[in-house]
Amino acid sequence: MKTTISKKKILRIFFFLLLLTAHFAYSQPSRKPDLITLRDATKLEVLIQEVDENVVKYKKVTDPDGPLFTVRKSEIAAITYGNGETETFEAVLEVPSYYSPSAPMQTSRPPVSSTVTPKARFHEELQTASPERLRAIYKFYKTKSKGGLIMGIAGTSAGVIVAGIGTGIVASATDANGNFKSSQDEKRAIRGALMMAGGFAGAVTFGTVGFVKAGRNGSKSTRVRRELMRRNEPLTFQFSPGFNAASGAAFVTLSIKL
Repeated sequence: MKTTISKKKILRIFFFLLLLTAHFAYSQPSRKPDLITLRDATKLEVLIQEVDENVVKYKKVTDPDGPLFTVRKSEIAAITYGNGETETFEAVLEVPSYYSPSAPMQTSRPPVSSTVTPKARFHEELQTASPERLRAIYKFYKTKSKGGLIMGIAGTSAGVIVAGIGTGIVASATDANGNFKSSQDEKRAIRGALMMAGGFAGAVTFGTVGFVKAGRNGSKSTRVRRELMRRNEPLTFQFSPGFNAASGAAFVTLSIKL
């Protein structure tokens, strides 16, 4: 006995699962940021990773997978954590030593404007970082960029393959008129529709996240590279040991890559 109404049911299931998967992929709960209030009234919205005896370690809200930053407790007035708890810090008076006149006096740091954009702040950090620190940052973001690219390509490819297999199952379960010959064909078509929905949702989710991460981290590594080139600093040093069998002497070759 032929069935003519199940095809609409399958299409409805397919689109419902696709929308449901996309909703859960983009509505994952994120951690609430912490608020650090400095003594100059500057407010830093960050993700605190660790509170030590003298410093507070944090990551940027806009770059939770990025490098770790620190701020001294003596510069902090209060911290409001993401769960609503507030911790205040007493001011510590730093008296210069009058018994060591040759020691340079520490100048106060200029207040950091809370209106500085993350991009401008990142550029300022690159300008003040040492060459060794810049090379470490470059390697970090370059690795993250490659990982995002691999994730985007692999996720998109796997999702398209699964969706293609599901499409083939649905097509093989129907005749030329789009009807099912038996209940077994109808069940196979439903499984195929589920594979189609899961494949398309996976391709969109992992592909988008991977390619966005690759582009964002690749852009940051490019800015670090430009800063090193502006300083005429090499990007990497590579030592290659060798041995000359004819003379019996060992040697080391130093190569510099920009």
